[in-house]
Amino acid sequence: MNRYRKFIKKGVNEPISKVPFHTKAPIKRLSMLSKKLIPESNTHIAVHLINSNQKKFAEYSLLHKHNHDEINLILSEDGKLKYEIQLDDEIYKVSSPSTIFIPKGIKHKAKVISGRGIFVCIILSGNYKSS
Repeated sequence: MNRYRKFIKKGVNEPISKVPFHTKAPIKRLSMLSKKLIPESNTHIAVHLINSNQKKFAEYSLLHKHNHDEINLILSEDGKLKYEIQLDDEIYKVSSPSTIFIPKGIKHKAKVISGRGIFVCIILSGNYKSS
């Protein structure tokens, strides 16, 4: 028994400013899956809890790229969470519920516009390298 206990982990609260290419912002970030949490994993998952009650939300993501595909999920109960997503030189206004697929090598950043909800970041490799 307990052969697979090592594959069940609690999320780790981690300041967004500790993530490469991100700055301080009023976001609760939970690291849910990474090589650090489960060495056998080839996927990185982080959940950002967003509560944008203020007029202007601090920009916290700088333009960057990864060596692996990334998926972002924008979710909220009321459908009012809104983001600005930049992919290379194109900017999109995106509201929940939405999925953004970012192929490896595409420069990207995300910016909260308004609302409350959850932003999920999934990077399809445990090698969490950015450039």
